[in-house]
Amino acid sequence: MLHIIFLESAIELVPTNLTSTKLIQKHASKRGKKPNQLLLDQTHHGPVMTKLEDADRRGRPDIVFLSLMALLETPLCKQGLLSIHLHLQDGRMVQVNPAVRLPRNYDRFVGLFEQLLLKGKVPPEGESLLRVTNEVLSDLMFRLKAENPQSVSALCIEGGTPTTIDGLGSIFPGDTTVPVILGVGAFPHGDFSEEIKVLFQNHIELDPEVMMAWHVCAEILWAYSQKVSAAKSRYDS
Repeated sequence: MLHIIFLESAIELVPTNLTSTKLIQKHASKRGKKPNQLLLDQTHHGPVMTKLEDADRRGRPDIVFLSLMALLETPLCKQGLLSIHLHLQDGRMVQVNPAVRLPRNYDRFVGLFEQLLLKGKVPPEGESLLRVTNEVLSDLMFRLKAENPQSVSALCIEGGTPTTIDGLGSIFPGDTTVPVILGVGAFPHGDFSEEIKVLFQNHIELDPEVMMAWHVCAEILWAYSQKVSAAKSRYDS
């Protein structure tokens, strides 16, 4: 099974120290929400984000949106061979139910994730399709690896071992009972912390130039689907 973890995702509610700024107040009024109920977004809030620490790593919900669009409702996901987790910059995790059908419209996606971060789960009642958990990244990695001692983990990182799509195929096992854990950065700039780097067995680079997260996901999805013959098994069934 393929497990994709979006690391240090640039998705959060507007921090308290920005809620009183005129820009945030105006945007909140336009949305009919309180300032602390808005997702931080460089598109709308860029001019005041200079007040934030690590501002260049934050306020990009579109990265998660486009990446999830590339993964959900794919044959691999429908076959139950894909799990997706979001690692937030505050350390919390978001568990994504493979059955979730996210809005194709970005504004509706933003509203959904605002609800998620405010309420802790979506929908608020019944079976959750998106849920914030208190599980930390290291515990998630340990839990996924414990499923099979032959588990494989790799971090997609600039400066890692140059790896082609064929090279990905050699890393991935053909046995779907062996967990394959892939870490993909979901922030616009910067490097991973050392605490994250040491959690992954392999560090791989898929292109000499920096790739967008959703492009990385597309290559990973294709290579893994080919390795486990996902399409053939679906037709055979």
